[in-house]
Amino acid sequence: MGPRGHQSFLLLLALCATGAFVSATVLSGLPTTVSVMESAGPGTIIVEFNLTCQNETSIPTPVFTLQSTPPTYFFNQSIVAHRASPTPHYSVQITLSPSAALDARQVNQYTLTLEATCPGETPAKGQLFVQVHTVDGPPQCMARFASQVGELVQVSEDVAPLMPIYTVVLQRPASGLRFTIKDNDTPLTIDRAGQVLAPGSGFIPAHAGQAFRLQILVTDRSGRNCSGAVTVTVLPVHRPHINFMAAWRSVAVLEKRGAMQLVTQVQAQGNNVRYEIIAPAAHGLYTIDTVTGELRNTYELDLQRSPEVAHTQLLVRAYDMLHPSDSDIMGLNITVLPTNTLAPHCSPAVLLAQVPEDTPIGWTLVMLTCTDPDASNSSLRYQVEGDQHSRYSFRMQGPQLQVNETLDYDSAASARFQYVATILVTDNGQPPLSTHVPVLVTVTPKNEHSPACPASAMFSVPEDAAFGDTVGRVNGTDLDYPFDNIEYSIAGGTGASPPAFYIGPRTGEIHVLSPLDYESKQVYILTVQLRDMANDADPHHQRSALCDITIQVQDTNDQPPRCMPPFQEFFIYSTRDPSLPLVQLQCSDKDESTMLPLTYTLVGGNTNGHFRLAGSTLLHSAFSDPPDSISEPRTFELLVEVTDSFSAPRHSTTATLVVHVTPWATATPSATTMHTTLRKGPLVVTHTEWFWAPSPWFVVVLTVSVALLLVVLAWLAWKLLCRALSDPHVAKNNTAPGELDKETGRASILSLQEQFDGRAQDPITGQDYLFNSSTGARRWV
Repeated sequence: MGPRGHQSFLLLLALCATGAFVSATVLSGLPTTVSVMESAGPGTIIVEFNLTCQNETSIPTPVFTLQSTPPTYFFNQSIVAHRASPTPHYSVQITLSPSAALDARQVNQYTLTLEATCPGETPAKGQLFVQVHTVDGPPQCMARFASQVGELVQVSEDVAPLMPIYTVVLQRPASGLRFTIKDNDTPLTIDRAGQVLAPGSGFIPAHAGQAFRLQILVTDRSGRNCSGAVTVTVLPVHRPHINFMAAWRSVAVLEKRGAMQLVTQVQAQGNNVRYEIIAPAAHGLYTIDTVTGELRNTYELDLQRSPEVAHTQLLVRAYDMLHPSDSDIMGLNITVLPTNTLAPHCSPAVLLAQVPEDTPIGWTLVMLTCTDPDASNSSLRYQVEGDQHSRYSFRMQGPQLQVNETLDYDSAASARFQYVATILVTDNGQPPLSTHVPVLVTVTPKNEHSPACPASAMFSVPEDAAFGDTVGRVNGTDLDYPFDNIEYSIAGGTGASPPAFYIGPRTGEIHVLSPLDYESKQVYILTVQLRDMANDADPHHQRSALCDITIQVQDTNDQPPRCMPPFQEFFIYSTRDPSLPLVQLQCSDKDESTMLPLTYTLVGGNTNGHFRLAGSTLLHSAFSDPPDSISEPRTFELLVEVTDSFSAPRHSTTATLVVHVTPWATATPSATTMHTTLRKGPLVVTHTEWFWAPSPWFVVVLTVSVALLLVVLAWLAWKLLCRALSDPHVAKNNTAPGELDKETGRASILSLQEQFDGRAQDPITGQDYLFNSSTGARRWV
């Protein structure tokens, strides 16, 4: 075999070893290098090889792609034809195209990359080097191939069908060669590429050890040829001998299970394996299946009736059915065990436990007392069963039930009040029997943590907040379960009296209780007490914390502007210089939220527009200019509206300016202005609503006092009643005073009617009127 043949053979062996022939499309008979003469014309066959699909009925035809380096159009795309014998495959040819013009001086080698894909399979790739030669001589075979002995090739018996075994390689490559086997009486064949192929159906066992000699003739298109010989030796495949994996095996089986029950099964390695019991020769107790190796008892095993069956030793032989001398022996040691009939007995039968949540890990909750009625020395196994929480929260240390994980409530993931589990107690008999002991563990809470104040303890509220408006919420936290179960109360602080705020005891929401005024107080500091609830088995065990809450009152526009003074009076002459300001109003606003400047507007008294405002400054026009000249003294009462905002809420006040103007003809012109300020208080109407909010101690004292007063009055009335009933004179004349009073009243009424004449006078208007006593009507006189 030449070097190229070895390369192809090794490549195919590698593909076979990696399973490519099993799991992917297979390219067979593709050489590594082919030679072609530059004089070869269009249609010349460059190479021919086979393509095998795993799915032999692949439809459609496999896809085949061909790429050349350097790029050229000298090669046609592959011609794929289906072949049915000796096995289904595809024959692939690569030929020169009509435009082929090979020139060895320009390109002496082309590299063709091939890829074939069968439907539903992994693509197969290959590479072919096409060498272009200028000299066209007769074929020359390799010396060893052409010798009398020829090439010697060894191949395994289980080689894959159509696997290339040997490739004929020439000393001087040539194109258009034809390879034939002279007088071929062997199962081997040769393809057009000179590759000797294995039989289409593979070698049969009869070929193992045989040698096939092939006489191969290589002929070119001109009829020139060379020949050589190849001897192919088929090597037999080694088959494993019969072998047991172990020499002895111990088997335990229960008594009283009936006849023909499976005891065990033995298995030996090898082909055509059969089994038999060789010792003891006449046992009669067990039988074995010759094909499967299953060992069964022939009759029921009973230790009481047949104590000798407790221990038995058997020798089992495995042999090749076709070659009985190929065998191996295994020993079986069979022990018959008594049947376990009674489960363990435990006391107490039900476990009830109550522990606090801070019980340490390893703490023993209860100890079981269990016995096995079948055997006093039997060892028992204890295991906790249940859901995930119960199974991992407790453990068994022998017969002791212990805490395995923390039972702490204070985690949302592990908060659990009751654990329901089962202790499984199992003996070591055959079959193992178990007893289930129900377990109920109740975990009681433990108040371990004090409430914590919130991270943010500052709120703001507008000063115009109404009664009951929410200021904010105190979000206290408590790590004890139930989480954040807190009661809130105001324990003190620097606030107003009466209190300005109150807090919801369960919600922690702070609400407005009394009116707020930013101008009076801007900051309230409340001391809020947080007390946890229902966090301990003892309801009196509570923890608390004090939190300082700061409430800032936000200023709102609720005060009107104030002008000082609100009323002013001026005396000027009509000849006064108009460029001089008359007065500048001094107005201000107490609300800090009103950042915009005050606006001033003349809303009344500005007859003929003699006056105007420039901001807060009052200016006037010339009074001596016609047609608005003033010939007599005149007084202007100007009303200036001062507003503090352009949007709601908006407040305003009115300043009054009285200007007395004296005509220029009645006095010497002068720029003197008489400025008179009347001391008059601001026109401010204050409406105050008072309500009584007594302190809690006063309410308690008043309630107790009223109750005591009622008790005293009741006692006095009882005493008087007792005295009246005990006096006989009073009892005897108890009706006379009533009758006397009725007569006296009737006489008084008649006397008044006789004295009243029906005349009366209205005390307000002083007008007289007559009153009709029968109808009740009045008539004016």
